[in-house]
Amino acid sequence: MIQESKLMTMKEAVSAFIRPGMHLGYGGFSLCRSPMAFSHEVIRQGIGDLHISSVNPSYSVDILIGAGLVKSIESGCVNMERLGLPKNFCRSVQEGKILSEDYEHGAMTFRYLAGSLGFPFMPMTSMLGSDMLKYQVLKAKKYELMNCPFTNQKVVLLPACTPDLAIIHVPRCDESGNCQIDGSCFADELIAKAAGQVIVVTEQLISNDETRRNPQSNIIPFFRVNAVVHSPWGAYPSSVPGCYDYDYEALRNYQKISGTPESFKAYLDRFVYGVEDFTAYLEIAGSPLTYRRLAIDPRLGYSEYTTSLVSPSIELQTKQPGEYNLRELMIIAASREIKDLDIVVAGTGLPMAATTVAKLSHAPHCHYCVETGIGGLKPVHSSLSVADPRLTGIAKPAFITATLDGLGHIVHRGFAGVGFLGGAQIDQYGNLNATCIGNYEKPQKRFPGSGGANVIASCAKRTMIIMKHEKRRFLERVDYITSPGHLTGGTSRADAGLTGGGPDKVITDLAVLGFEPESKRMMLVSVHPGVTVEKVIAETGFDLILPSDVPTTPPPTDEELAILRANISPVYYAD
Repeated sequence: MIQESKLMTMKEAVSAFIRPGMHLGYGGFSLCRSPMAFSHEVIRQGIGDLHISSVNPSYSVDILIGAGLVKSIESGCVNMERLGLPKNFCRSVQEGKILSEDYEHGAMTFRYLAGSLGFPFMPMTSMLGSDMLKYQVLKAKKYELMNCPFTNQKVVLLPACTPDLAIIHVPRCDESGNCQIDGSCFADELIAKAAGQVIVVTEQLISNDETRRNPQSNIIPFFRVNAVVHSPWGAYPSSVPGCYDYDYEALRNYQKISGTPESFKAYLDRFVYGVEDFTAYLEIAGSPLTYRRLAIDPRLGYSEYTTSLVSPSIELQTKQPGEYNLRELMIIAASREIKDLDIVVAGTGLPMAATTVAKLSHAPHCHYCVETGIGGLKPVHSSLSVADPRLTGIAKPAFITATLDGLGHIVHRGFAGVGFLGGAQIDQYGNLNATCIGNYEKPQKRFPGSGGANVIASCAKRTMIIMKHEKRRFLERVDYITSPGHLTGGTSRADAGLTGGGPDKVITDLAVLGFEPESKRMMLVSVHPGVTVEKVIAETGFDLILPSDVPTTPPPTDEELAILRANISPVYYAD
């Protein structure tokens, strides 16, 4: 069957569909399927005053912000994962140049779901008790609180998110717009179906006959797509599962270049304004060897070369049994909190490290999941994020679906037995801050935002927190409650309508801490070998509850250390 061809060049598609002041919905997730070629062309054409929405945007939105084309953004976070803060985003928020409305990944996914169904709103139980409901910077109403008319349960109603146009990068598509996605489809199906118009950028053009031979793989149907752009390597330097891995070195270089407005301007002048199109950019950004190295190795499901850059260092692997540092002990102590058969939803970084060690040691039957709808994991290599290709392929997940599954059907539904999180700040009741320091509207320092942490902290049966123990992080009150702990103590968490059990343990590089059952204030459980109670007190900005006799955390066993050093990369250790 012959269907209308919607094939255009990127220049034609951007010129035809993008106008100043539009609301653009960005697909992809973090450093996976980030619509880079699209952003480059928008910058070249100078189309500004844009409002951006996305679940977890990264590089492709950060460069738009740095180019001065974004007036406002609403998202679950803006994130460069283990590579550090998104420099243009953070700098622009701190300087008051853009408005950033904070939600969390589950909330944004549910908002797009509402839009895709034609519903005006969607009820949730995440965000309750958090400062996301305290602050609002955009004019449109952010939420409404109500009690369910059927159960009397407290819920927050979130408005549907309906972009004027969605931009989705996919591995395969036919000329009429039938799209196929390898790996997690994140919230891309929902974003596309919630939007007024859709531009699809594809790595490979396939025939309509081929899409019809496997129709169950067509995530976005042709009648919802307005333009198709064939742009091989169009998400570079992010990854496209089934096609190529992320370029770790290029991403690290971008983090340096975007560090100042002056160096970022030089980047734009050379790599965006200085070339005719994205193909020309690829010619100067890398070499044939670069792209060969990043190609997916079918034996692994990702690039062996990229893996070599984030895999364990020789130094870690050759440490002698019995020798360990406090960071290693922290990861191992955290892993011990996971029990066999637990359903664990792990956040990026140290939580993933601890869950990996547990899975490969004392809890082989724990169900290791991440928020992007990838679960039943048996990880082999370290990952930069919960959208990393190393969570697929030989990690042999039992299922790969979408963010709606990970944060909706597992976490929000109440099936997550353990939520494993980190944070920039924590207070005496286990409330976490991953959003900002100082005034929210013009902060002293801006962080990426919640990610999936808020809904995990809100709905998991118990939450484990792993983070570095410093006085600047352990505060009597956090500057902003991104993810709720026990709020103000006592029954305040339940009173707010939160369904999960809240924080159970905090594991640091100095100690293991818990929460007193009645007051819910933080208490010292054990100190690590070589650490004194006085040291823990000195690095804590509030009064800890201290038992009369403080035990010592059991040191790592040789088996635990061997597993950690063989499987955990320093990429997990970055602050």
